[in-house]
Amino acid sequence: MKFLTRTPIPSLRRSRSDRLLALRFLPFIILTCATLHAEEPGTWVDLFDGKTIDGWVQRGGKAIYTVEDGAIVGTTVPNTPNSFLCTPKDYANFILEVEFLIDSALNCGVQIRSESNPEYKDGVVHGYQVEIDPSDRGWTAGIYDEQRRGWLDDHSDNVAARYAFRQGEWNQIRVEAIGDHIRTFLNGVPAADLTDDVTASGFIALQVHGIGKKEETLQVRYRNVRVQELAPDTTYRTPTPDAPAVTEIVISPDGTFRKLGEGYKFTEGPALARDGSILFNDIPNERTHRYDPSNGEITVYREQTGKANGLFVTPAGALIACEGGARRVTRTDASGEVTVLAETFEGKKFNSPNDVVPDGRGGLYFTDPVYGKRDDLELDVEGVYYISSKGAITRVINDLTRPNGVILSPDGKTLYVADEAADLIWAWTVDGPGKLSGKRQFAASNCDGMSIDRLGNVYVTDADLVVYDPAGKEILRLTPPEHPANCLLVGKTLYLTARTGFYAIDTEIEGVP
Repeated sequence: MKFLTRTPIPSLRRSRSDRLLALRFLPFIILTCATLHAEEPGTWVDLFDGKTIDGWVQRGGKAIYTVEDGAIVGTTVPNTPNSFLCTPKDYANFILEVEFLIDSALNCGVQIRSESNPEYKDGVVHGYQVEIDPSDRGWTAGIYDEQRRGWLDDHSDNVAARYAFRQGEWNQIRVEAIGDHIRTFLNGVPAADLTDDVTASGFIALQVHGIGKKEETLQVRYRNVRVQELAPDTTYRTPTPDAPAVTEIVISPDGTFRKLGEGYKFTEGPALARDGSILFNDIPNERTHRYDPSNGEITVYREQTGKANGLFVTPAGALIACEGGARRVTRTDASGEVTVLAETFEGKKFNSPNDVVPDGRGGLYFTDPVYGKRDDLELDVEGVYYISSKGAITRVINDLTRPNGVILSPDGKTLYVADEAADLIWAWTVDGPGKLSGKRQFAASNCDGMSIDRLGNVYVTDADLVVYDPAGKEILRLTPPEHPANCLLVGKTLYLTARTGFYAIDTEIEGVP
């Protein structure tokens, strides 16, 4: 994908809601300590006192580091490589906490256990980097091996971590490096979990990524940078959430469908927004609506949608839409600017992009069936396509009759596609971005849309709402008030778009975070 706009860094003034949110992080309040000196193991030390960066060492490129409003501000400079503001001492076993605020068009990182030796690539900074990635893929707090091996843990299959990033706001990264075990947390959410013994000790550094020849000025801010050195025999671990309990009941057979909205022509494409609201489309009226679970209100979110159908919202807060009427896939950023991601394949217009799912690596799969008139079609295949993180479009499935709903398993290793005209749901093994193998029949169903829970059960809108276990066995069938079109499981609430209405029903198993 190409990101053509950026979100400027906002002022440091915090709203009342921001301050209340910050109360969730009281255990991480920064203690006032001296700058850059050793303390007894187990105590917190501020690496930055909010006033000066004296004592830090800049390596690599020529990005500009200054101090403003209690934060280290890193500003990009054209035609210079990655820049690093480094601690003068090395750290082996430690807990590190850093808060950051970054322009949406820039990616950076926090180096840990890093080195700069003349004998290795003429002194280039290399070592573990905890990524800061505000792009749609959402790999912030993943672990990258700078100038050595590349990605070690991108947590692309960790949906909760990818969506823990808050665009345009201060975020916190926590790193636990103990022996050969490195774990990261983003705003309190467990992210990367790596066992690797290549480097046992090294400096900590704040990166400003190079931007090549671009003249645009971009910034990243760091504040509340503190470290707690640990003894070599430390076994401390931050508790992780318990695994979801296994249950045979997904929805109570006597569960009740609640009508949340009515009076539409044909509802479709439910998606979770970053603020917890649910977006859904009224296709013929070319409107995207927003449902607020906190008060039950439904408002118009977007008009002139190109008869949008399938939707999803990225970790960066952008809305991806399959505009079936306009025959394209688009990305709408927070400012409302629309970027076309896919409009043609091999010079021919798409049929009617229908449903879409992100792959956790910055790419996405979408289906392109034909519904309605066929007199202006340019493609002779109703296929499934993949858009890579760099915007390349490939056709990955070409042997279905009319592909419709599409979903990925919680671990991202299985792609499900509904062939509605053939009354079948197929499954493929995902071997890599846009790489599929092992086509197999998953279930016999006249499926339109799909959702999935944390245990891998697939929720299908057929003539009824049907639930299949990961092996494709039907485990529940319920009849909604209207013929369902699509569904979305958020927490323990299953939202249902059904012709003229919008509904919800409670579940016993949570959806994928």
